[in-house]
Amino acid sequence: MVTVKTFQTTNPATGERLKTYSHLTSSEIEQALTAAHASYLKMKTKSGEARRKDLSLIAAAFRTRKAELANIMTLEMGKAIKDSLAEVEKCAVAFDFFAENLSSLLSPESVKTAYAKSAIVKDSIGPVLAVMPWNFPLWQVTRFAAPAVGIGNPILLKHADISAGTAEMIAEIFDHVSPGLLYNFRIDHDQAAKVIEDRRCAAVTLTGSARAGREIAQTAGKFLKKTVLELGGSDAYVVFADADVDKAARICAQARMTNNGQSCVAAKRFIVHASVLARFMTGFEKTVRELGFGDPTNEKTANGSLAAKKFQTQLLEQCATIEKAGARKLFDLADDLKFNFADPGAFFPARAYLVTPDIEQVFTDEFFGPVALVLSFDHEAEAIEIANRSVYGLGGAVFSKNEVSAEAFARLMEAGFIAINDQVRSDPRLPFGGVKDSGYGRELSHYGFDEFCNIKTLGFGA
Repeated sequence: MVTVKTFQTTNPATGERLKTYSHLTSSEIEQALTAAHASYLKMKTKSGEARRKDLSLIAAAFRTRKAELANIMTLEMGKAIKDSLAEVEKCAVAFDFFAENLSSLLSPESVKTAYAKSAIVKDSIGPVLAVMPWNFPLWQVTRFAAPAVGIGNPILLKHADISAGTAEMIAEIFDHVSPGLLYNFRIDHDQAAKVIEDRRCAAVTLTGSARAGREIAQTAGKFLKKTVLELGGSDAYVVFADADVDKAARICAQARMTNNGQSCVAAKRFIVHASVLARFMTGFEKTVRELGFGDPTNEKTANGSLAAKKFQTQLLEQCATIEKAGARKLFDLADDLKFNFADPGAFFPARAYLVTPDIEQVFTDEFFGPVALVLSFDHEAEAIEIANRSVYGLGGAVFSKNEVSAEAFARLMEAGFIAINDQVRSDPRLPFGGVKDSGYGRELSHYGFDEFCNIKTLGFGA
């Protein structure tokens, strides 16, 4: 008798149960892997123009079904509906980008060598397992899926259980455009490990925690499967004394509150020159209060809830730990609102702490929610040491009116993406990824496109 594992999705804003799903059985996984491998062989003969058309059709389908996609994302993980709508459009733009640039991305490169003629071409490698998170349930998939479609690698989508309904809709859209592009692998962690081991799975991409990245990399490495890991972040935003402090405070607050703080590149640590700290915090708190939080289905809401009640509990525990270590609370909307964390929703009012460099969790933990950690500095050497002490290295920002010195400082920061006088945001034209515990490899742009290509050399004799 086959035991079928089931799970339920929940609306985190209300605690209401949405739908019950079942994980795939061993036989269903086997059937899907067989079909994906057959699709890969078929896609190897598919023209670049046909794949370009698929990319354009997916972009069009996302726009046609924008309201449906946005609604299911908001219901499943508490994202404000206006942000969900914007996410769908951003994904459509990314598919358009790769469609418009596919010819140049796939263009062979001629090289003069000892051969009579040499060329470098890009081929597909086979089905790739994509382990995707719930916080940007469509955008995270798109960052890998758009290049995969263009290259001709079938997608084995293992989405977070929280986003099971979103995954179903994504699979439905892809299947309508062209069957065999994407397979919805509703599986648990043990089943995912077995998929990685299977010879028909060519590689793995993961967006998730550093812990998950280590597990995936260990399994994939054992079977010599390539991985791209986009993991957590604790982005440092450094504000110098010569910055436009009011503007910096506003941007930093918005960057901390991105997706209600549930973003790998949401600003998390604010390293502010002591001479402007008070002014910075006045502007920062003002912006955070203006953004607020509320019913994610309301079009006027800037921030909804956390994605699950367990994340609320986890964040409260992290806050308690740093408070015990000496962190001083600067403001807390929960105290002001007399907010009751025992209510069924997973809301989390924003708060900020003044912390010191001797609090270990500031540099080892990722606070995945609207909690700001603020440090002060007096000298540039102190600022770079505090910025780079974190185990993470995904993104960061520098605020200064002197762009030359700001760029020089940015070059010293250990991260994959640094914004100057602005916040970090992903863009299909720019490579995205990190260093240290934030992972390795890149997504987006031609760098991300090439990650899962077979870069093949052709040498012709005379």
